Amino acid sequence: MSCPSMPARHTLIAFLAYILLLLPPAHAATPRTLPAKVERVSDGDTIIAHTSNQTKLRLRLLGIDAPEVSHGKKPGQPYGEEARDYLNHLIGGKTVQVETYGPDRWKKRILAVIFDEQINVNLLMVAMGYAEVYRGAPCRVYCRELKDAEAKARRERVGMWAQAANYEAPAAFRKRMRIRGD
Repeated sequence: MSCPSMPARHTLIAFLAYILLLLPPAHAATPRTLPAKVERVSDGDTIIAHTSNQTKLRLRLLGIDAPEVSHGKKPGQPYGEEARDYLNHLIGGKTVQVETYGPDRWKKRILAVIFDEQINVNLLMVAMGYAEVYRGAPCRVYCRELKDAEAKARRERVGMWAQAANYEAPAAFRKRMRIRGD
């Protein structure tokens, strides 16, 4: 078997480079969108939903981090119950559109952006002061919108931001209380 000639090798390399340029970057998220009925809101950033074929989905709202609710004997954060109740008010019992982005780092939940009609629920939770932008991983989608919504909610002291200097980020609270997960 002979080695390809120099021009043939360059042609092959050019072709492979062209193919690679057509592929989306590894960090570009291509969601799968499906309808699902919300069965339960666990907290301000986690829901249980079922697809039309009754597949149970445990969904973690991508890009946001809501205050913690109580876990067994461990207390919750201020605004944890309010965040859960607000999310339940928005989508509890409704059929929503779910953009899925794969499993969370614990492989327990599916990362998702939830839409009720044309409303991005993840973004609304941040805008209303019931969640902050998630800082445990690089932002994947709707990054500018989420950051702008958080900045406005902070500036206007909406929801949990009314606590001002007493505010504790959910990640810091989980670490202090030794609560696993995010």
